[in-house]
Amino acid sequence: MTNKESSKLGTVAIVFLLLVFIEAVFFSNGNIIFLLLGGGFLYYGYRRQEKWTAILGLLFAVIALLTLWSVRLLILGIVLYTLLKMWKGMPANEVFGDLRKPRARRSQGILNNRLFSVQSTPFSTYEWEDVHIQGFFANLHVDVTDTVLPKGASFISIRQLYGKILIELPYDIPVRIHYVTLFGEADLLNRGKERLLNETIQEKDGYETKQPNDPEIIITVFTWMGDVEVRRK
Repeated sequence: MTNKESSKLGTVAIVFLLLVFIEAVFFSNGNIIFLLLGGGFLYYGYRRQEKWTAILGLLFAVIALLTLWSVRLLILGIVLYTLLKMWKGMPANEVFGDLRKPRARRSQGILNNRLFSVQSTPFSTYEWEDVHIQGFFANLHVDVTDTVLPKGASFISIRQLYGKILIELPYDIPVRIHYVTLFGEADLLNRGKERLLNETIQEKDGYETKQPNDPEIIITVFTWMGDVEVRRK
């Protein structure tokens, strides 16, 4: 996909989300209540580790979205667009993509993108790879004390809606932390827990004696509802 196509797709997605928001708030006749209720159940299920409460919240949210005319029109538009392309003679593998085409072999990373998951770095010594993942509902544990970091900056980037994130670091590695959340709790480097509401928090530690080529870790975390703990081990 070219940069131009990606930009066009991003614009369409933003416009669609704006339409969904307008319909949900002003014209949905109470469906926004089910959406908020679903979000509440999801967060309560995560906090209490109650799987079925979280699933019930997801079900409420899906039902609320499917009752919106904007979502129905999107689904109808996708179906009509696909049928039009096929009617014009475009091969099916170009419309849907060649699902059987083998992908180039590449590293899967120490953590993977998953909608629902509980993931952790290996419990024994492992080779470091930068972490760049996103998900919906997950508990993640990244232990950097069982690996050897390369010279320069190493990155941990996590984006998810709900879940708890625990990152453990060696004592001698400088770290910069950027955490953005809609609603969550942060405990960064044993400096005390902070409850955040649509806020950004940044911390920096261990740079007093850092040399130009010394290893460092840059952590970027974004959540809608979730807790983050970063500690040295």
